[in-house]
Amino acid sequence: MVRRFCGKSERFWELDFARGICVLLMVFDHFMYCLFDIMPSLNEMFGTSLFAEAEDLAISWWLSDLRVNGRLLVITAFFLLCGISSTLTRGNFRRCIPLALVAAGISAVTAILEQWGLGMRVLFGVIHMLAAGIFLYAVFDEAAAAVGALLGKGRASQIARNLLRLLPGVVGVVLLIWYFTAAAQFTFTDGQWEIISKIPAQWSEEENILRATFVYLLNFRYPSGDYFPILPWAAVVLAGGIIGRLVYHTDARYAFSRLDGAWNSGFCFLGRHAAVIYIAHMVVIPVLFAAAAFCVSLFV
Repeated sequence: MVRRFCGKSERFWELDFARGICVLLMVFDHFMYCLFDIMPSLNEMFGTSLFAEAEDLAISWWLSDLRVNGRLLVITAFFLLCGISSTLTRGNFRRCIPLALVAAGISAVTAILEQWGLGMRVLFGVIHMLAAGIFLYAVFDEAAAAVGALLGKGRASQIARNLLRLLPGVVGVVLLIWYFTAAAQFTFTDGQWEIISKIPAQWSEEENILRATFVYLLNFRYPSGDYFPILPWAAVVLAGGIIGRLVYHTDARYAFSRLDGAWNSGFCFLGRHAAVIYIAHMVVIPVLFAAAAFCVSLFV
């Protein structure tokens, strides 16, 4: 099978496959987080000790080199895939609106749960950042398309238009180069890669929170259970646009078509529904843990 279609949109199995692996790993990571952060509160609430023996294992996983380094790779791949996908649609403004609404809902719900002692509120997490990244992509891409429309017809004009559509990706790469030369650096300490900011947290708490939404601050703990500032992560989304334009808008887009088949259907299904699965699992896992603790409490 060379192509897959969903409605009128052409899909590429390798993108769905990679996205499915990423979202599955993210779900597993959140499951382990719930084991050591949310489950103890639920046990205290219901007078149970469900999964108490797994708490130390979950903490060990959360602090392990494999998890810290692997997480960095997975989220980078996930955001690049988001940028690639942004080149395959002209509806990026429409894509970012529901994400922004969901992000606002996540912030509201987690703020309430924090008051009950169930985890931390999420001020600016993955969904917030993706909404911002897709919005920025749409702004730059629409600006490039508008300029391209003024160039007239002809082969030279078409080449210029194609080059202009690289604008979001070029902006992303430029931002990443600036960020990792002027504002932050990669460090490798005790077996773990980490992004260390060069920008000190020198303002009031409220101002630090606002500025940290856009960029990491040195020695500042952002009060959020999930945290991805616009830089560098939205720039990674933008940079994915270069891959999308150079690969999925050329004949190279069918390079993996012959490898498609039933063997990848499970991961591709997860990838096609990655946004829904990611959003839903944030609620489903804690609810299942709460339901399990409640049921066990009936027999304690």
